[in-house]
Amino acid sequence: MLPTVEQLESWAGRGCVARANETDVALWRIPQSEKAALIFSGVPLLGGIVEEVSFHAASSMYRLAFESNGGSAHTAWEYGAVPGTGEVRLWRSDGRGGSSFVNSSISQWLCALHLVGTCFAESAALGRYDESVEAEDQAVAELADLLRRIEAIDPAAIADGDHERQFWPAVLDRWLF
Repeated sequence: MLPTVEQLESWAGRGCVARANETDVALWRIPQSEKAALIFSGVPLLGGIVEEVSFHAASSMYRLAFESNGGSAHTAWEYGAVPGTGEVRLWRSDGRGGSSFVNSSISQWLCALHLVGTCFAESAALGRYDESVEAEDQAVAELADLLRRIEAIDPAAIADGDHERQFWPAVLDRWLF
């Protein structure tokens, strides 16, 4: 189920969820349900994953958000929805290379962001994983459970779990290391 603005703000913080206006997405060629997700639910800011939200059409995608990863053009990326399907993909901001798959739809991407944001906000283990072997084991177990929950809403987002090809396994793996 798609998270509400209130649910997203419960962990992202008040004012840290950007919703599209109807005029922002009116001409986008994506399913109406995906437009509605951006208008009624919104995109949360999530440190290390979503730094900035913007809704505009680009040449090969509908831009949704951006992450600078420390400011380097080589590690910054843009999230965009593919015209026609609404599939969410990642494009490197330096324009080199193609895009990579993130989620099957905008709605599934928003649900995955909500799962990740909630987990990070509520977990005691993720904030102290380096204090002991037990804390690291607990953090690894929580991240494994989080991947299973993302897979339950969008199996294609996890696929074979390859960290080189799949966004969510790679992002969650690097969180600890």
